[in-house]
Amino acid sequence: MMLARVAESLYWTARNLERSETLSRLLEVSHSLALEGSGNGTASRSVWEPVVEVTGDLEAFLRMHRRAEERSVSWFLTFNPVNPNSILACLTRARLNARSVRDLLPTEVWEAVNSAYLDVLAWTPRRLAREGIYPFCQLVRRHSHLIQGLIDQEMRRDEAWQFLRLGRYLERAEKSARLLEVKYHLFAPEDPALGAPLELTQWRALLSSAAAHEAYLHTDPTELTPVAVARFLVLDELFPRSVLFGLNEVERAVSALVEWGVVPPDPEPLRLARAARGMLLDLPTLPADRRLAELLDRIQARCNEIGEALSETCFAYPHHDPSGHDRQRPQAARQAQN
Repeated sequence: MMLARVAESLYWTARNLERSETLSRLLEVSHSLALEGSGNGTASRSVWEPVVEVTGDLEAFLRMHRRAEERSVSWFLTFNPVNPNSILACLTRARLNARSVRDLLPTEVWEAVNSAYLDVLAWTPRRLAREGIYPFCQLVRRHSHLIQGLIDQEMRRDEAWQFLRLGRYLERAEKSARLLEVKYHLFAPEDPALGAPLELTQWRALLSSAAAHEAYLHTDPTELTPVAVARFLVLDELFPRSVLFGLNEVERAVSALVEWGVVPPDPEPLRLARAARGMLLDLPTLPADRRLAELLDRIQARCNEIGEALSETCFAYPHHDPSGHDRQRPQAARQAQN
């Protein structure tokens, strides 16, 4: 039987690795978007402020910075020592957790995690300002892809792999829902329907933020509409970064752990994962108005509840997110904007 602290370390290793990759992609896409626009004043704020909203850290950011711009947001989300959700903080926690379970990880996986941490640590704020955010984000993403590839290619599909799978896909489902909610309020704050005139650059950036642009175009390159983009990011069962795909993987991972006797029969995380999936599968169509934001709120709440239930069921004590977000409020993005 796997120890609770071992299961927790594996779970948080995967969640923090996934979180660091998400942040790097958001920063990279925002950098490209800023280059296409004016990059100053209101335009700059509309590009960079949502990046901090997605992480749920806008209030903390505004206590330290007067406005959201490339330099301040990049510093805050990469190396800021007081931000527990920065890329460096995420990789530091991932490395500490991975080191505590080195005997369960292939040597190459541990070495890749350690190398990711050391390579990011080798960057300084001065180097970031000199070379720009793009090469730094590329570095983080390459390391993340290497680690995930090694995990999937070198590990048995045992309980250790299932806890890594749980962390990766629960984090992914929650962040995909949060990303879409934040961008929805940015793109159509006054329009009651998602069928508002399309800002191609903004919606392409949204797809790129979820690593979904090319995958989306392969489904139907002629229909780049807000409704179709939202439907793809929420309901596509074949795309590994959609909300539904992530919830499917969470349910499968918990089901496997139940089957092997690692967690008790009919656990709360499994019930919650099935309820979240059912919430999406029972939809006749994806809402094309403000009900979409309400749906995304509920999905984020379910993801938080699944995380809490996993902590109580598998880790034997109340939920605590090491990033400092003990319970990220699903409506934080909307409340921050208002």
